[in-house]
Amino acid sequence: MKTLSISILSAFAAMAGTLPASAQQVPLRYTDYPKLSAGAMRNRLLPGTNHFTYTMYGAPGEPGPLHAMMDEMNRDHLGNGFDPVGGTPQTAGPISELLAQAGWPAVFYSGGEMQIKGGRAVFGDDSLKALAPLRSKGLFSPVQLGEWGYYFHNLACNEGWWRDVYGADFDKYKHLMKPAGLAGYDHKPTSKQECFDIVRDYFTSRKHDLTDHVISVTGHSHYEAYAGEWGAECIGLEVGENIAFTQSKFAFTRGASRQWERPWSVQISPWFGPAVTTSGPLHTDGGIMRGLDAGHSLSLYERMWLHAWFAGAAMVTPENSIATSFEKPEAPWTLTPYGKLQARTFPFMLNHDRGIPFTPVAIVIDHLAGYNGYMDKPWGILEPTPGDRQLRDLFDFQLYPGADHIHARPDPANPEGSYLRPTPFGEIFDVHLTNVSANTLRLYPVIVLAGDIVFTPDFVLCLKACLHSGTHVLVSKTHRKQLGSQYAEIAKCGYIETAEEWVNPTTGRSAAIPDSRLIRLKQLLPIEVSGDPIEYEINRIADGWVIELINNRGVTKSGDKPAIVDPNAVAYVHLHSRFRARSAMLWKAGASFKAPRDLDVAIGPGATEFVQYNATAGAR
Repeated sequence: MKTLSISILSAFAAMAGTLPASAQQVPLRYTDYPKLSAGAMRNRLLPGTNHFTYTMYGAPGEPGPLHAMMDEMNRDHLGNGFDPVGGTPQTAGPISELLAQAGWPAVFYSGGEMQIKGGRAVFGDDSLKALAPLRSKGLFSPVQLGEWGYYFHNLACNEGWWRDVYGADFDKYKHLMKPAGLAGYDHKPTSKQECFDIVRDYFTSRKHDLTDHVISVTGHSHYEAYAGEWGAECIGLEVGENIAFTQSKFAFTRGASRQWERPWSVQISPWFGPAVTTSGPLHTDGGIMRGLDAGHSLSLYERMWLHAWFAGAAMVTPENSIATSFEKPEAPWTLTPYGKLQARTFPFMLNHDRGIPFTPVAIVIDHLAGYNGYMDKPWGILEPTPGDRQLRDLFDFQLYPGADHIHARPDPANPEGSYLRPTPFGEIFDVHLTNVSANTLRLYPVIVLAGDIVFTPDFVLCLKACLHSGTHVLVSKTHRKQLGSQYAEIAKCGYIETAEEWVNPTTGRSAAIPDSRLIRLKQLLPIEVSGDPIEYEINRIADGWVIELINNRGVTKSGDKPAIVDPNAVAYVHLHSRFRARSAMLWKAGASFKAPRDLDVAIGPGATEFVQYNATAGAR
């Protein structure tokens, strides 16, 4: 079966009437999308590397101890980089030489005040000289600008945090604090454009002072696209911790990576409530629960690490691993169960071709949307419009339901259950802003416009170019009304559809796109998935496809207690390939099959399985 063009076009036609001539001439085919993956869709690696990077979080700041740790990491297959490495940019000279010789990328850290504009975290010529051995080779060596969105909105006015950072110098710097009640702004902004300008000025100022080479790390906010636009060398995010919205953040970040042609990274934090995973037995230290059974479960760490890798990240960082991987971070380097899990996971990543994420649907939101799930307000401060609320409903109640433990109470029986969720429509979405180029956006078979959209002349031209290339565009009745007479002109370029109005019974509000329409988008996938609720993603490889199946049920965890595993919580999934495959293989179980069309796969509690399909010639 070479294409899905007949069935897909028939489905579209049934919903919207006769197809335009251009859509008939350029049918949708899932086989066309991955052929273009050498461009914007490819996985982008860290500068100076030709491989995926798995890091140790924390390392000695002196060459001798650092060399010993690198030897241990090579010996036990624990990683090939540091995020972050020890010391500061000013003192990095000796270890920079060592890292450059080894060809290892490293992130540098500027301390607790990295986010403060006008403070002491300003690096000049001494830092540039110290980092020169790495940067002269083009190796990834940025300074972290971490959790800047959370800082801007929540810590910029928090006196207790400022006192912790500045100590005895607090009075000298307290004038830099922002007024209480203004979410980090000096005055109440009146528009999204004003918010955009203020936050951009903040970010670019910090970037300049941190040697102009920064890795952006955002946790609670959804500002990844802006980090790419404003020049971050890598678009990073933090998940785990007490952070919600894991899967929507992946969709935002991968979209930003493709829109701005920058690598992206994922840091998985071990904090969970007032608890953090470390080595040793459970114990309380200053009101914080620590130990191997504190924080998140080993199951969630493995699922997160593997999913971030498979989703296309250039770098995965197990946060706090310097304190978690070993009984003590020194010889004889005795691995904990967490460290042994790392030692199994990294070789698994290196020994399998993850391919390129197949995300056939681009969700496009306005350039100035300032989407912020954590604050539940655009740019952290503006009152949401009905269009803003539509965006929130789309991500939280349709695409990734149950992922918000910030505004909804976590499951008391399993607080960890919201971090990764089954996906009703698959992990098939990237999120873009309306300033995306047509060259990138036209690579998606389907574009869904969501929320308030400003149809600038440039964006209208972009839509026309996408339609001419065969991409199908879905808009709401509100968008069609906004476009007025332009709608008919745009429709001449290809297939544009106005989604029917639908009130989501869960929210009682009008949705951006009906669930019934989202279900039909799954026809774009080369593999049909049915059975128990499952999280799944499909990647393209050279001669076929790989599907990731994640069973997020069966492991119960709170931050202060050991994980409980239900051996009966097995997910039974049926896979039907829409192409001819000569063979299939389960990466973890090791089972193989000849010419499979239908497969039944059992995934254990809290486990991940990957199924690789090798397609017959001409059926890829």
